[in-house]
Amino acid sequence: GLDKQAGIVNYFIGNDPGKWRANVPTYSRVKLAGVYPGIDLVYYGAGKGRTLEYDFVVKPGADASLIRMAVSGAKSLRTVGGKLIASTACGDVTLNRPYAYQTVDGVRRQVACAFALQQDTVAFRVARYDASRPLVVDPTLEFSTYVGGTTLDSSYGVAVDGAGACYISGYTDSEDYRTTSGAYSTVYNGGGSDAFITKLNADGKALAYCTYIGGSKDDLGYGIAVDGLGAAYVTGSTYSKDFPANGFQNARGADVDAFVTKVSPSGNLLEYSTYLGGNREDYGYGIALDGSGQATIAGYTRSGTFPTTAGAYQTGITGDPDDPDVCSDGFVTRLSADGKSLIYSTYLGGSDNDMAFSIALDGAGKAYVCGDTDSTDFPTMPGAYQAASAGGGDVFVAKLTADGGDMDYCTYLGGSANDYSGGIAVDGAGAATIGGRAWSSDFPTTAGAYRTFHSGNVDGFVTRLNASGGGLVYSTFLGGKQADAVRAVAVAADGSAYVTGYTCSTDPLLPFPTTLDAYQGIHAIDGDWSDAFLTKLLPDGSGLTYSTHLGGDNGEEGEAIALDNAGVATICGWTGSSQFPTTSGAHRTTLAGANDGFVARFSFTSGDPTTVTLANLSATVGSRVSIRGRLTDAAGAGIGGKRLQFSIDSGAWTDSEVLTSALGYGTLTITAPAAGVHTLQCRFEASGTYLAGSATGTLTTTALIATAISVSATTAGPGDGVNLAAYLVTPNGTTGGAGVAGKQVEFQLNGSAWTPAQAATTASGKAAVAVTAPAAPGTYVINARFAADAAYAASTGTANLTVAAKRNVYVYTINRSGKVGATGTLIAVFYWYQKNGTLTPVSGKSLRFQCAGVSLDTTATTDASGKATVSVTPAAAGALPFTVDFTADADYLAGSATGTLTVAP
Repeated sequence: GLDKQAGIVNYFIGNDPGKWRANVPTYSRVKLAGVYPGIDLVYYGAGKGRTLEYDFVVKPGADASLIRMAVSGAKSLRTVGGKLIASTACGDVTLNRPYAYQTVDGVRRQVACAFALQQDTVAFRVARYDASRPLVVDPTLEFSTYVGGTTLDSSYGVAVDGAGACYISGYTDSEDYRTTSGAYSTVYNGGGSDAFITKLNADGKALAYCTYIGGSKDDLGYGIAVDGLGAAYVTGSTYSKDFPANGFQNARGADVDAFVTKVSPSGNLLEYSTYLGGNREDYGYGIALDGSGQATIAGYTRSGTFPTTAGAYQTGITGDPDDPDVCSDGFVTRLSADGKSLIYSTYLGGSDNDMAFSIALDGAGKAYVCGDTDSTDFPTMPGAYQAASAGGGDVFVAKLTADGGDMDYCTYLGGSANDYSGGIAVDGAGAATIGGRAWSSDFPTTAGAYRTFHSGNVDGFVTRLNASGGGLVYSTFLGGKQADAVRAVAVAADGSAYVTGYTCSTDPLLPFPTTLDAYQGIHAIDGDWSDAFLTKLLPDGSGLTYSTHLGGDNGEEGEAIALDNAGVATICGWTGSSQFPTTSGAHRTTLAGANDGFVARFSFTSGDPTTVTLANLSATVGSRVSIRGRLTDAAGAGIGGKRLQFSIDSGAWTDSEVLTSALGYGTLTITAPAAGVHTLQCRFEASGTYLAGSATGTLTTTALIATAISVSATTAGPGDGVNLAAYLVTPNGTTGGAGVAGKQVEFQLNGSAWTPAQAATTASGKAAVAVTAPAAPGTYVINARFAADAAYAASTGTANLTVAAKRNVYVYTINRSGKVGATGTLIAVFYWYQKNGTLTPVSGKSLRFQCAGVSLDTTATTDASGKATVSVTPAAAGALPFTVDFTADADYLAGSATGTLTVAP
């Protein structure tokens, strides 16, 4: 007890005064000392309700990573926003994010701390605190909010301006979608869905403006972009004849057209709006802006009269316009800054269905487009990374010249099954990064990439092409055991790729990959529902800097992503979850309808530098070898409780968490591979307050000395004790080879459990073990094996044990002496003889005696010691031979013996 209180407690319970307790002292705190080495546990009351709380007090030099809490009775554990949530049959139990601090000069200073889940065990991750440098916080969810009304709403596009405000596009069925006074259109137009543009302030707490865009039928908003003045450009598809139009094309061409609309910075008017389509269906999806305010749109069309321009790369549709199943081509269209004319417009496709979905521009105004193709004659370019379709549906990636008249490159991207695009981004060097989803287990990946194996039935992928489109910078799968998809991609100035999408992977053995500092480390709900995710990859694609789920009690998907210059990521999508994680004070914190859009912003701060070291190693082939890496900070001190990953010869990175010790060491034990010099890699993915690091080393392996085992065949009777013997030799596998001494050989008889040898091999290599022969006659297999060690290779051998139908016998006679005419005794002993040399007396067996060739009429029966005797009266002196015979019976073979009776006159 600590802090004794003035009050006392008396317990007068029952009618036995002997059990009453009086003057029981009370304390404000109770300490359990040394629950872990150097760590005390203190309970106390706190808060207005005086709820019971507790502290772990970690003394100087103690290791906080030793603290563990086991949780039983929960259906699942997850962390959301730093809180630990245990789901039970009666609802959720929530533990607030742990708070750690140090008292320095009387001032309490917080230290970053978070829960760490390891199946049903909870630990704590505590950041290093150094008073000489600033404390850097983990990646933070700056804001998260619903957007929508009381029916169905979905967000599909997001853009961010220089002030941090975010612009969201999508479509809504809600008549009460929260629009703003003075916006272009504040009233739902009816007839289905309306497109919308919503501008949120930089803190996500309020609307700058929100407007419907649409006509009397379905209008669907998808991609969005924003210029330097804050004007928003959105593209999508409209079924409305009365969609607002005052630009290049003011009348709908067919039942559905693409559209492009530019909204003023204040959201109160349309600067231009235009249909874009021909005589059949046309759909707009992706949009990008150049510095002059020209919008370039990507989509697909079934129209043979889709508007194109003279000199464009492809001015006619390549599919069959009369076949509704095989007549779509992608298109790329660039509008003038005023939206009244085309700079260029081109089809893009082969003879089957082709669809463009995403677009990005480089500084020269060249368009990078990705989409999906079923065409085996899609127009790839010479030198393309993948000139031909690999089978099924493939992704395509094309780079157009600035005037749209040609392509710098065009390539397929895919494996033997169906693969689909999700987004594209381009960096300052002209390298395009593409995301999507792959059914193909042979989708192209690169050595050293984060994940080179296909985890489930469909995985997300992230692929970076080089600037020429002729090779891969990196390509990696991204997913768990169930379905996962990358929907959108953004690339930061340092080359890091940020991706969002959805994951259905809940398998605990192969979940969607998250980092230790994830905002939400595991899938929010079991079952088939999807979570959105945000993942940041290292610039070389070899690992994850950050990865988190983002989801609630129903389904959601991330659909778009935008970055600002500081690397702050804003994602949008849709959710059906009433428990989708939102932030305090956000624009909308509750689900309004069956589906709402969502917007979430994550900031990433720099952290402390780290160094990873890895020693060079040597081992023999097949031996167990420990690869040891170390993670240290800028001062050279070890960093404990962090995950190291290892790779051999640029193969797959091991997914098991190898946590560093308090001194920063992490060890992975493997079986040494084939002889040669192997490249080792060790990496640390950025986590908490620390930046990523990596190191390389070598593992030199030498071949083991070959061995062979020869097993001795043997025979025995039923139940006999028998020695199984084998010779471990090198190199020729016979008993004439050089014996290998001091090694353990194991034996197995007819598939029974392996039995350790009674002793190590002798100088000749012999090892033997005593067993009991089976009771049933027959042929039994003897197996012997030697497990490899640091010098010798493993080997096995086999032979037969033959169990005869009857047991062997041994009859023993005792020489006797006597006198003529005097009655004496002849003695014999009957034994069961086993192959291992054991003699066991057998009782109840009949032995027949002869003396000097004369059969004695008496038949002697053996007693418990196996002995039988007969009386004899010799008639003549001399050395008289006598014999003893046993006639075989059902259990024993025949046997006999001779002895001598020496008779004196």
